[in-house]
Amino acid sequence: MRKILFLDFDGVLNTENFQTSLREKGLQTWDDFGPIFDSEAVENLRMILDATGAEIIVSSSWKLEGLRRMKDLWKTRALPGKISGVTPDAIFDIDLLSMDFDDPQVFTRLAGKGNEVRKWLEENQGVIRYAILDDVPDFLPEQESSYVMTDPRTGITTEVAMKVIDILNG
Repeated sequence: MRKILFLDFDGVLNTENFQTSLREKGLQTWDDFGPIFDSEAVENLRMILDATGAEIIVSSSWKLEGLRRMKDLWKTRALPGKISGVTPDAIFDIDLLSMDFDDPQVFTRLAGKGNEVRKWLEENQGVIRYAILDDVPDFLPEQESSYVMTDPRTGITTEVAMKVIDILNG
């Protein structure tokens, strides 16, 4: 039985405060993969993974670079946990062409990341619990109890980590 953490990067691991701090100190803000992640947010991610044994599914737009690239990023930066996959793209242009924008349910279909999480869960068996970490509330009503919103300035704080641990450990 699997526990899954759907993980966004920008505003979760890549934080505004950390990037500002690096710039003010004249330190490197980017590497070959992109913005350097906030070390405190990374340690709080480690706390979540150590306490829950969850697998990581990348829901960040960074996933568009491919699963291999995400795994290389994780290995090169010595980040905690294991990336087991990425969420699929759930909305395509053909979907937009066929939508009835007068239907109040259309906005549920437009919850991009929410639909991507739903689709991933439908295609993968054995998930007993999941949590979603993101700085944008782009999720479906049935995912509300699994969603923890981060502040893009601070990312994964100890408080956020504790909420995620509670969700994953039930």
